[in-house]
Amino acid sequence: MEVPRFHHNPLTPGCTQLSAPEGRHFVSVLRGRAGQSIELFDGCGRLAAGVVARIKKNDVFVDIESVSVSSPRQSGRIILAVAAAKGQRLDWMLSKCTELGADHIVLVQYEHSVRLGSQSAAGRYQNILIAACKQSGRVFLPILAGPQKLADAIAELKRRYPQSRFIFGSPDLNAKTIQNLANDSRDTIICIGPEGGLTQIETQLLEHNGAVPVRVANHILRTETAAVAFTAILEALRISNA
Repeated sequence: MEVPRFHHNPLTPGCTQLSAPEGRHFVSVLRGRAGQSIELFDGCGRLAAGVVARIKKNDVFVDIESVSVSSPRQSGRIILAVAAAKGQRLDWMLSKCTELGADHIVLVQYEHSVRLGSQSAAGRYQNILIAACKQSGRVFLPILAGPQKLADAIAELKRRYPQSRFIFGSPDLNAKTIQNLANDSRDTIICIGPEGGLTQIETQLLEHNGAVPVRVANHILRTETAAVAFTAILEALRISNA
């Protein structure tokens, strides 16, 4: 039987109480009981084995028995600078890119993309990432940032990942194909524009900063489809390069 998994931060040995949402999920959805074994992760590399000590209504107290620590990835990271899709399509994109292994997701305000407020649904988006990590077994939550203007996102990401390769999705049949990304263990920054496409000024900005156009299909993909496709391919490549 699969051990249920919950997000909890900070994560240290001893007795701790699950957050209210996680406690309600354990009691009301999973019908959990005292004495049950569970896992806790903090999204920063710590994974704990614990046993539910007691339950008081929706308050769940856990005895943490052991904590293991994983080191963060230092190369081969997948960094998305992606336009926000509309509504539930954005939720789906965040969930699937997290499951597939994206390490950093920046929601970028392109000229033709959906407008987001500076704090638009930030808490809900973070909960989507947590749920995807719980389902997939990841111990690190991806970094989520934005919305940011394209120029600001480029400057910040190039500063944070100075040795990265820099690409952007393009439907141009003259663009490099995905095979050109193989046999390279560097971090990869991928800019993915909106369904309306990149403007000439945005394309010039990307190319001026050293970004190379890359295509994953012979036809135009929706923003969220392109984000998932790039993430899946890069995850498969870094597994083969490991």
